[in-house]
Amino acid sequence: MDYKKVVIYARVSSREQEKEGFSIPAQLKLLREYAQKNGFEIVQEYSDAETAKKAGRTNYNAMLDYLKANPDTRTILVEKTDRLYRNFKDYVTLEDYDLEVHLVKEGSIISKNSKSHDKFIHGIKVLMAKNYIDNLSEEISKGLHEGLEQGYWPFQPPYGYKRGAKKSLYIDPLRVCFVRRAFELFATGRYSLRKLSEKLFEDGYYYQSERPKITQCVLESMLKNVIYTGQMRCNGIIYQGKHPAIVGFNLFNKTQQAFKKVSKSKVRKNFHFLYPGLAKCEVCGYAMCGEVQKNNVYYRCSHHDRTCTNTSYISEKQMTSALRRHLSRIALNDKLYELVKTSLTESLRDEQHYHKTELERLNKEIEKCTDILKKMYLDQLNKVIDMDLWITIKNEYEIKLNRLNAELQRHQNANIDYLETGMKILDVCHKASLPYSELKPEMIAQLVWQSYSSVTVKAKSVKVKFAEPFATLEKLVRVAKQGIAELGYDEFAKTLENSKTACLKGIKKEPTGSFECVSPSSTCMKWWRIGDSNS
Repeated sequence: MDYKKVVIYARVSSREQEKEGFSIPAQLKLLREYAQKNGFEIVQEYSDAETAKKAGRTNYNAMLDYLKANPDTRTILVEKTDRLYRNFKDYVTLEDYDLEVHLVKEGSIISKNSKSHDKFIHGIKVLMAKNYIDNLSEEISKGLHEGLEQGYWPFQPPYGYKRGAKKSLYIDPLRVCFVRRAFELFATGRYSLRKLSEKLFEDGYYYQSERPKITQCVLESMLKNVIYTGQMRCNGIIYQGKHPAIVGFNLFNKTQQAFKKVSKSKVRKNFHFLYPGLAKCEVCGYAMCGEVQKNNVYYRCSHHDRTCTNTSYISEKQMTSALRRHLSRIALNDKLYELVKTSLTESLRDEQHYHKTELERLNKEIEKCTDILKKMYLDQLNKVIDMDLWITIKNEYEIKLNRLNAELQRHQNANIDYLETGMKILDVCHKASLPYSELKPEMIAQLVWQSYSSVTVKAKSVKVKFAEPFATLEKLVRVAKQGIAELGYDEFAKTLENSKTACLKGIKKEPTGSFECVSPSSTCMKWWRIGDSNS
């Protein structure tokens, strides 16, 4: 008798490793018993334990490599949704492998042959996974935050700098003159952004070889960037960088004062357009810029020498109409919107318990650090320790306190952010379902700005690619439409409503207790029959 070959995968995060029922051995035991009950042959076992210092999933990637190299193994056993998917990238990657995924605790099986309502519910679970919502609400990841505190810029090097060894920035000798000259000229107060761009070009200061004249938008961003003074700004917080400055503070401050002298109409030219900087030319990649002709707004390719073949104009009305049609791809009608909103709200209860526990832990650590600092300060006053040692210890503990307080603030806001972020996502999709008569052009523009990844234009044709999570929502909308076509709207909605309990279990990050299948009790048998019925 041939047994179906399967791989099993388990994962825990750092905060779950010490909790009963969350450990990797508990997950593996559950999956092995499920495989034995269903007559599966386990060919490989994989597990990952994430820590605060290392959040990668080495064995997850090894599992994907194995599945790619062994086409006869197409089945994964995993405890539940959030053990397998940490983000949308994982979801999309596994879709491409054409796998059959058994979500053991949820009693469901997902594959390309699954029914439309099962796929829809599964997509909602992934969409509302706590890990992803946490990532949305967290302003700076721990790794980036540590890099900034240490004085290193963790993002793309700004114009005028290059990336050196150990993430440090050093001055680009080919571009530094352009940056300094731009600051010097604008600080005089005699130039608008447009005139400064032309002046730099005329004087032989070329921005890039393929784009010698700098645009006003890029120029304004450069002149307001504090990184050129040796500091770094991220999310409104100023950090001291270890990179060399290109301009001094005196020149930088004069430049900021010059912005106040230049009239706003000269600094920002496109303030009255709905889509400034939104779309790019599909042919050459340059921005589509707006201009007014006979009291009507039109957009065209901004290629400076007009060598681009995309020379057609598209009116703002035509652009709005095309974008409205694209928004219908992510539209959630009233009933589906209410179902997902209810699931999101109920999933918040487990969030509150987790964040309450974390707040208690962080407050204890902050109190402990504060007490140590007080004691060390008294020791320094009493000459028990010297000044140099006191300064070293003080700096170390102040950095630690800053991190603890930042994490404390994040947990204090997390419950609100979790719900608000999820609701903002759903509200965008709900508004996109409104009839055309209720969607004003300004609202259409707002919805597109919130959801798009890229917009390209060629002649009168407009293409839109949505950013996550809206790209996944687009797939869910297609699945829902397929289910409605198969079952009818009322029957499909009823099926989703009946699946709400299972959906909520998948959305919640933590179950109320451990699930230990020591023997095939009546409860386990009933639960496994649910899994069998879906196969």
